Amino acid sequence: MQTLYNKKLQLMPDKLAQLSMNVKCTKGSMSDIARTPEPPYYAVIFSSHRTEGDNGYGEMADRMLELAARQPGFLGVESVREGLGITVSYWDSLESISEWKRNTEHREAQRLGRKKWYSNFRVRVAKIEREYGI
Repeated sequence: MQTLYNKKLQLMPDKLAQLSMNVKCTKGSMSDIARTPEPPYYAVIFSSHRTEGDNGYGEMADRMLELAARQPGFLGVESVREGLGITVSYWDSLESISEWKRNTEHREAQRLGRKKWYSNFRVRVAKIEREYGI
């Protein structure tokens, strides 16, 4: 599986969850599971089918990850793409999600996504009440 982007992204020290993640935006998947705080918190689940070609998508996806990581309330992200893309971003509140949705650069990325990067997508917001794992 080839990736065009693979760089480290470090969150600023004032974030609730200190984490580092591998960012692979055009193909493949992020290799780490996001480290999140004790619930409750929120997840934004973005499921999508891409159009053909990059058309600037990889660069914009990297910028959105960098920008999201600087937003108040951002907790982490997980993403995978094998035909169907699924990106889950984690947030401390519904207010933080709303602020991210209103971010000017993010709004431009949304516009371009509708216009040229996605043939289909769905956004879902969920409250995480419980988590467990190894």
